[in-house]
Amino acid sequence: MTDDAPRRLRRAESILQRRTSRLVLVMERPWNDDNVQAVLRTAESFGVQHVWTIRHPGKRVRHRRSVTKGSHLWVTRRSFSGIEECIAAVREEGMTLWATDLNDGADEITGPASLQPFPERVALVIGRELQGVSDELLLAADRRIYLPMAGFTESLNLSVATALVLQRCFDACPELVGAMSEEERQALRVHWYERLAGSNVGKQAVFLKWAENPPEALESPRASAESRQPRVKKVSLRRPGF
Repeated sequence: MTDDAPRRLRRAESILQRRTSRLVLVMERPWNDDNVQAVLRTAESFGVQHVWTIRHPGKRVRHRRSVTKGSHLWVTRRSFSGIEECIAAVREEGMTLWATDLNDGADEITGPASLQPFPERVALVIGRELQGVSDELLLAADRRIYLPMAGFTESLNLSVATALVLQRCFDACPELVGAMSEEERQALRVHWYERLAGSNVGKQAVFLKWAENPPEALESPRASAESRQPRVKKVSLRRPGF
């Protein structure tokens, strides 16, 4: 019975039903670890399942839960050693390539209509912290887009820019939500349920049984009110007057 299913599995189902594979986020040779992790957190919160990264030569990203909040555990990541390899993968999967770009000739995205027609599948490239998207990727892009800005500063924090562009995309194409094959969704379900069970082998077996016959999803993917309560560090409790 659905009522017997742990709430965490029903919440996972709610999140899973909103996941999309139709939009793939691509990070090109990012340098700052905090930026990478913040972008992963942003992508996961929007329900973007696939995040591709073109590696910066000699650079290895180290995840910190204080930044990612564990979001890197729930997205599917793919890494490329070079730009050409990533472009080839985009073409092989039949995706349209969009790149963010502040140069002349890029399309200003102001509302849903400005992103029409929306591709069946799109790989969205966000640029590096300082240089933006490389000339090589810009030349390969099917479309170049930019966010309108009205200040002296013509740049945004990488995660902020990512969030704004993603919001524009989801506004332009609400059908992105839940755009995932049932085959991929089931594979993710098994992976997620096993992770949610933790290291307890018995619980893993029980949760994987639920994966075979998924419980009813919660109406909202939001965490419970209790889990959203602010946590006070123990050291704070020892402060005078607390």
